[in-house]
Amino acid sequence: MPLPSISHLTIDGIPTYVADIRAIYTGTLTFGVGMRDESARTAGTAHLLEHLVMQRVGKVKVAHNATTADETISFYAQGAPHLVADFLSRVATAIATLHQITDADVAEQRRVITAELGEGDEFVGRGPLLNRFGANSLGLLDIGSPAHRSLTREAALAFADSWLHTGNAVLTFTGDVPPGLALHLPAARSLPDRPTPVILPHRRTGWLVDGPMPLAISMLLGPASNAAVGVAGSLLADALHSELRTAQHKIYSVSPFVGAVTANSRFVAYALDPRPEDAVAAGRGAVQVIRTLAEMGPDEAQLLEELDRWSQGDDDPAAQAEVLDAVAVSVVRGRRDPDDLVPIVTEGLTREDIRRVIAAAVPSLFVTFGAGIVSDRDHGVTEALGIPFSEQPEAYTAGLTRSQLVMHLAKPGVALFSPRMFRGMGGWNLAIDHERATLTVPGEPPFEIRFDDVVLAGYSDTDRFWSLVAAGGDGLSLHLDDWRGRAQLHRLLEERLPSEAQFRIAVGEAEVA
Repeated sequence: MPLPSISHLTIDGIPTYVADIRAIYTGTLTFGVGMRDESARTAGTAHLLEHLVMQRVGKVKVAHNATTADETISFYAQGAPHLVADFLSRVATAIATLHQITDADVAEQRRVITAELGEGDEFVGRGPLLNRFGANSLGLLDIGSPAHRSLTREAALAFADSWLHTGNAVLTFTGDVPPGLALHLPAARSLPDRPTPVILPHRRTGWLVDGPMPLAISMLLGPASNAAVGVAGSLLADALHSELRTAQHKIYSVSPFVGAVTANSRFVAYALDPRPEDAVAAGRGAVQVIRTLAEMGPDEAQLLEELDRWSQGDDDPAAQAEVLDAVAVSVVRGRRDPDDLVPIVTEGLTREDIRRVIAAAVPSLFVTFGAGIVSDRDHGVTEALGIPFSEQPEAYTAGLTRSQLVMHLAKPGVALFSPRMFRGMGGWNLAIDHERATLTVPGEPPFEIRFDDVVLAGYSDTDRFWSLVAAGGDGLSLHLDDWRGRAQLHRLLEERLPSEAQFRIAVGEAEVA
């Protein structure tokens, strides 16, 4: 059965997409902005705006909700069409009058979000997206929103003025446009540039130990037709599950993430859950599955099974609604023309089409192990995977001779700190110059973080520690009590770190409005 046709019209200046889907009537107002459009320091603003808008909607007599995702903020309701119209109209009015919110409103919703996020809400996350893109665009989905408690009314309103208006909105309905709909959003205005996902030069391929999950496999699919990219991505997930779960019993599940990079390319990451002792074997098996598909392509049975899964969605109302929303999101994100209503068509795809997509992705193949599962630069892991360890760019001091290093440390304004006794940090040193902090640990290459590259600099008064994150996603945590001269160290960091990156960490303390 073919998918229901999608029709396009304009309501109150907003592109609107309608399909006759035999499911509970749903209306959705979506804005083409999400977590990947923030900055590391302002991450969480989109989520805060979602809460502030819903706070102003008031009580409605229909099932409804709002969500903040990587590309969108969406408000939707399900039920009687006239009640859906009432909800969406209230949402538009709430957005149009957002400047009436007070500092107290913002503080209240920050507290709600703090409870929603749970323990550790202020700590920086890790993962394959941050490792590969840095603290930008898709990488922000891993980093979390550690500075969310310090977001202000002014910051929230500036974000809303930039993104929540007619020029960045789209509507979808799973039936006829409801009666009584009146959306008086702010007038359309020019949109800011959206951050472009760019893989870090030193993370184009390789393996790394730095993630919250035992194992993740990531790569870039495309550019190619959306049908070939989509089918290749889902076929890879099924092939990994079939081999590593069903055949080898090394994992329990495969959890895919798909993020749009361009109109016809996607970044995919597959989170796998082996036992720690099976992580390397599972990684080796995953890489072999991908390389075999890149060389041979799927067999005929694999491809037919995958295409059958896609075609089954044609009869599923929930899948049909997802297609409708996907078309709308592609429009509002600028990847599809407003009158391009053709969903992904898989008819005619061949084994060679899929093979070419996967083969082109192999040079971007990356394996991320969970922290502590294997040792950094373990040559056995490199040999097992057949890809190199992902080295950091060389630190400035690593390229100095001993005499040059001594001269560097003797410059005015350069301070060298040693650890306090009984901290288990024998031989460690921390150098602070005007441009960087450099940590030296015995047996390891120096690690540095440039101050002008820092995008997050959180400080906890209660626990006396700094948490620094650079644009590339690299982090450095400094507990002042670990170091001799901690007062001088704190002063130098406050002076030399970018003021716009600094914020205070409450570390679980109740926020004071």
